[in-house]
Amino acid sequence: MIGMQKITEGEIIPPEKFSKILTEERKKIIAVKRHRRIASKTFSYLFENRDTVLNQINEMILIENVHDAKEKDHILTTYNELIPGDKEFSVSMFIEISDEKKLLKEMPRLTGIENNVYLVFADTELKGIPEEGRSTATLESTLQYLKFKFDEKKAESFKKTKNAFVVTRHSIYKESAEINEELLSDLKKEL
Repeated sequence: MIGMQKITEGEIIPPEKFSKILTEERKKIIAVKRHRRIASKTFSYLFENRDTVLNQINEMILIENVHDAKEKDHILTTYNELIPGDKEFSVSMFIEISDEKKLLKEMPRLTGIENNVYLVFADTELKGIPEEGRSTATLESTLQYLKFKFDEKKAESFKKTKNAFVVTRHSIYKESAEINEELLSDLKKEL
């Protein structure tokens, strides 16, 4: 497999049309994301695919009311980075602390979390690769983008595994989220 195809400009729905079908599209994407999201106590992980990324592009273009070709191209280029490439998963990691005071207290303690996320399966683990340029001395975002890249041997091992987990091994936050059977089956096909 050569990875998922990137989103093209022809797939973008113009803002005036997307606004008319927004409610219906949100219902669809909520179902897709519910299926592709797993969670631990503090974090959730969304395994991105073309549907999730195209929705983000269409929503961004609607919110920003983008009509300029250069702006659209910039949005496409940026969000297409979330499309999984050959033998890789692209994961959006969300810090799920809803209490604002607790979040403000915990953010400095979460610094470096993006460098301590692993995909664990069989006798194998893959370290998540954070989005370049996003790591800073202090954590500034509750959203982190990670890639899990496989070599041929690890890809074959993943396709045979009976279970898999996303694990954080941060000095303060050590958590694990199991990939459910249905999502695991889909990920094996996508790899």
